[in-house]
Amino acid sequence: MKQVASLLIFLFLVGCAQERIPKPDKLMPVDKMTDFHIDLALLSASSSYAKDNFVSIDSLYVFHGIDSITFVQSNTYYASKPKLYTKIFESVKAEIQRFQKQDSLQGLEKPLPKE
Repeated sequence: MKQVASLLIFLFLVGCAQERIPKPDKLMPVDKMTDFHIDLALLSASSSYAKDNFVSIDSLYVFHGIDSITFVQSNTYYASKPKLYTKIFESVKAEIQRFQKQDSLQGLEKPLPKE
């Protein structure tokens, strides 16, 4: 009975130690992933504010020198590591809050008219 319990505990510990999502070949570093999510949030916010100045997400991939597959694989990998993923988004939130404190246009109801 002790052997069966020991075997079950061993299998449980080995199962928990395995990585569920393998590390992709082209993994974006944490700082680059944070920068991408910051830019993605800014792009999303700006597109809902001024629809005339649409910028596609493809330009964001080009700006960061990656493709969509690299982003998706990296994002999936980091999402499988909740503590690290939370840390990334806490950094994103802190940076966006810093931007909000510096925002000189905060409080405007409408976009400025084009000249």
